[in-house]
Amino acid sequence: MVPPGFVAAGVACGMKATGVLDLGVLASLRPTTSGMVDTTSALPAAPVQRNRNLRRGAVRAVVVNAGKANAATGAVGLEDAHEMGRRAADGLGVAADEVAVCSTGTIGEPLDMDPVGPGIDAAVAALTPAGAGDFGRAICTTDRAPKGGTFRLELAGGTVTIAAAAKGAGMISPHMATMLAYITTDAAIAAGDLQAVTAAAASASFNRISIDGQMSPSDTLLVMANGEGDPIGGADLERFASALAAVCRWLAIQMVKDGEGADHAVRLLVSGAHDDAEAAAVARAVGNSPLVKTAIFGRDPNWGRISQAVGQALAGAPGEVHEPVVHLDGVGLDDPAAASVLGRGEYDLQVALGRGSGADELWVSDLTHAYVSLNAEYHT
Repeated sequence: MVPPGFVAAGVACGMKATGVLDLGVLASLRPTTSGMVDTTSALPAAPVQRNRNLRRGAVRAVVVNAGKANAATGAVGLEDAHEMGRRAADGLGVAADEVAVCSTGTIGEPLDMDPVGPGIDAAVAALTPAGAGDFGRAICTTDRAPKGGTFRLELAGGTVTIAAAAKGAGMISPHMATMLAYITTDAAIAAGDLQAVTAAAASASFNRISIDGQMSPSDTLLVMANGEGDPIGGADLERFASALAAVCRWLAIQMVKDGEGADHAVRLLVSGAHDDAEAAAVARAVGNSPLVKTAIFGRDPNWGRISQAVGQALAGAPGEVHEPVVHLDGVGLDDPAAASVLGRGEYDLQVALGRGSGADELWVSDLTHAYVSLNAEYHT
């Protein structure tokens, strides 16, 4: 379900050999304000390059294809991204710089525009307020299930709706947002305020997850608001910002739980760092470590792997570095009860450094045989 004034659709245009839904359009029937953040990769995908030249505070639609990422495709790929935006804009009757374009899938292969163009036409023709489910399925690649939902938020001026659709299961270790995530709302929000709360929400959610320690060239978070009347401010804006961050955090955790081949989703809590930046560096070192991830998969209380990752992160750091104190849901690794915690699908991994008051948290998945098999066979 999308908020009032939004429509969505998903169609199968042949980008995926299996014939499943693989192209989606999400649009507002009236003008919007928008906020957007994207990948910090030095080699962004063609759609990301194009989107950076949009009317960033007034994006009112997005067209997404799954199957090929249109990344590392050069000038041809950039023209294809522009053509996708133009074709969707023509069908919607809006300006091309009001339409974002996203692509997800295999990197390095050009799009086949012969099916994509008619697919965009078909998706635009199929737009409906009830189309969010098809849109959510159409944007998926290796996801085991779509990620999305609809939420209600009470503000002083009345109830507003926030809806979300996202995809992501692999190539996930972002430093902005992650994968593809789209949020719509019928709240009225000034463009500058929406960009600020979008960036803050990404930092508190999508920037706090890691599945395989890899950064996608296509990462995009887009938030569109089509509310009419005076923009919210003050306490209502703060309440909306908190709600947006909560929705993004929920989506981000769904991505970790749906990590490619993942059996476990772990919240990593680092405390006692010199400062928050140091805590974040340690969290990334521990959470991205293949040795730690495989220990989580093997249910192995091998605290030495965590110590190694901490030492790597703090190499050259000023002051005395202590061996970390590690707990699993409050249970020490030398406690026989640790084996039971390691068998849970979800738990907290707590790493205390004893150097100060800095803290950080990161949600991570394990690294399994299934992940290796899926990615070894992904292209072939």
